[in-house]
Amino acid sequence: MKFWHKYHPDIDAADPRFKQVSLIYSILLIMIAYFAIIGTLNITLFYAPEIAFFDYLGLVLALIIFRFVSRGGNFKVASWAVIVSIAAVLLAFVHLAEGRNYSLMWVTILPPFAFFLLGRRNGSWVSAIILVYCSWYLYQLIQQQVTANLGLGALFNFIEVATAQVFLFRFYENSRQEAYDQLQKTAITDPLTKVYNRLHLDNTLKSLVAQANRSHQAVSILLLDVDHFKAVNDKYGHLIGDKVLIRLCDVVRETVRETDAVGRWGGEEFLVICPNTDQQQAIQFGQRIIENIRAEAVEKDVHITVSIGAATYSAGATDSIDRILSSADENLYRAKRGGRNQIVGGS
Repeated sequence: MKFWHKYHPDIDAADPRFKQVSLIYSILLIMIAYFAIIGTLNITLFYAPEIAFFDYLGLVLALIIFRFVSRGGNFKVASWAVIVSIAAVLLAFVHLAEGRNYSLMWVTILPPFAFFLLGRRNGSWVSAIILVYCSWYLYQLIQQQVTANLGLGALFNFIEVATAQVFLFRFYENSRQEAYDQLQKTAITDPLTKVYNRLHLDNTLKSLVAQANRSHQAVSILLLDVDHFKAVNDKYGHLIGDKVLIRLCDVVRETVRETDAVGRWGGEEFLVICPNTDQQQAIQFGQRIIENIRAEAVEKDVHITVSIGAATYSAGATDSIDRILSSADENLYRAKRGGRNQIVGGS
């Protein structure tokens, strides 16, 4: 378990904030240890109290940010505070050292932190601004011959390294984000039909019900089942059966609204979650789905029909999510017993 979990017990590995909060605490601990050690060395070993002052300033800022985050502070604000603190301390060190003692080299640690904490876009322009400023400052020092043993070659080397870092970390962050997005998509998607899987449907329904309680609006669900699907598989084969399910999902997605969530509940059963939808509207949506599927030649003139059970959760109701799902399931079987190719709603 992460040590910071005691500060944020509501954030687990499935939470999108998990990586961000892990990174923030890791960087803050590095900052605290680094500034404390280097500040002490600058006083006791290098006799540079003016540089140690900025090291200890960084230590204080890191401790303040740590306290802010651990008390439930906004992670985005904390990320910006970390980057601003690091940039301020590094630039102060560069100016104090007037480019000597490899002070400019330390600026190159900023891009990875900026990209990891702020993302691709913000990390790019923050890094670019700091590195352009340092390049300009180094050029001024060379022009004024303030810093010995530095010439245009050193300036060009710094610019090359800075540019390479920005592009390198931007490329890395792009690749990492694309891989993360693909992983997230795979984790919530049914591999055959490309609609949501049951896990995502469960989480979506919980979230929408909680939102409905706050906004005093209804949430409806439609539980669909393909009529006589076993007969389709027996007559045409499982490959055609798979194509039937794929096309079925396409028709459903084309019929419902963008705000509705469509997913595979299991086998040939599918669930549609309709936010801000009362029972009458849900039945109308369901009837439209039935008509569109019935009119569609899914595969090689294979026509199918579906039966639908509808149920509605109203804000403030005593019904639980399990009870709503159970009602939809009961209504689905009522539709089956009533002759199929129809929707049944109500409790």
